[in-house]
Amino acid sequence: MSERDELTAMVNEQAERQFRELLTPEAMEQASTGQWLPTLWQQMEDAGWPSALVAEAQGGVGLPSSAAFDVVRLSGHWGVPLPLAETMAGRGLWTAVGGDPDLVADRPVLLGVGAQARAPALRLDGESSLTGETGSVTFGDAPGALLLVQAHMRDDAHALVLLDVQKLAPRSVRALSFEAQCAFSLGSVPVPTDYCQPWDVRDPRALQAVGAVLRSVQMVGAMQRCLALGLQYAQERVQFGRPISRFTPVQDMLVEAAAEVSAAVNAASLAVDHWRPAPTPEGVFSAAVAKSRCGEAAGKVAAFIHQVHGAMGFTQEHVLHQFTRRLWAWRDEFGTEAYWNHQIGTRVCAADGHSLWPMLTAL
Repeated sequence: MSERDELTAMVNEQAERQFRELLTPEAMEQASTGQWLPTLWQQMEDAGWPSALVAEAQGGVGLPSSAAFDVVRLSGHWGVPLPLAETMAGRGLWTAVGGDPDLVADRPVLLGVGAQARAPALRLDGESSLTGETGSVTFGDAPGALLLVQAHMRDDAHALVLLDVQKLAPRSVRALSFEAQCAFSLGSVPVPTDYCQPWDVRDPRALQAVGAVLRSVQMVGAMQRCLALGLQYAQERVQFGRPISRFTPVQDMLVEAAAEVSAAVNAASLAVDHWRPAPTPEGVFSAAVAKSRCGEAAGKVAAFIHQVHGAMGFTQEHVLHQFTRRLWAWRDEFGTEAYWNHQIGTRVCAADGHSLWPMLTAL
């Protein structure tokens, strides 16, 4: 085992132990009411997970992306009801472009591209204020910062802009995950110089692609948990004198669910391999592939595992809904399968129309 693999295994063990201890049924039930959990967030801060992608020289943990994204996967596996993944990526991006680490320290960082599957229509007026409206943002009630990409800087460049959530006007949006979701209206919000940093990307979907990778990896974790729950239930549930895992239809559903999870793991892994603080065109393309394939798999896995559980899986008391409703919500956030399939098709057709397979195999 390489040194990096050993580090990833050690980080995994620590994160899984903490998530298991902290995410009690009581905490998950409280989160299902849409309440912000400040104590749970502080425990995550104390463990250092939100700053996992921030360099040690900037006060962070400095984990390699492979290890950090395994924490993101585990956050999906355990249904962490916090913007942990967004904050990990947001702090990492902000500090990587030279932003002041103190501006994002000790508070959540949200990504300002929501379920509308498009970048907010923002305008920078004399580099002093922003106007427009964001899409819906999960955990928009968190007392933190909102990270936006501004696509109208000089020389066709982009910038990352940091705003204080508590100074914005929120509009509540209903979320399938039951977690608070808000859209924000920006009425000439002032942007101090230190809160705007150049970002070396040319694609306006770059920040959305970052969110797509996060949700893809989280969906992988949640699907793995659903599959484990389905396997356990099928072995424990006895019908007609034998476990239902012995019945061919149940076996077929579990096998198909496992195949979908495997495909999603591969797609998400490619996107993680292309992770950069400034997403490249290949990185955006790999994010599109991952979000599309993981979203498709999420719908199928949720359906199969609910079928295996039968009526029991639809009850409030059973833990399954904590993961399937997040899967349904995450499919839409940062772009649906249809949205990213359109982006993939546009890129393929802009080449020669026969380049999809070479593009995929080149990732």
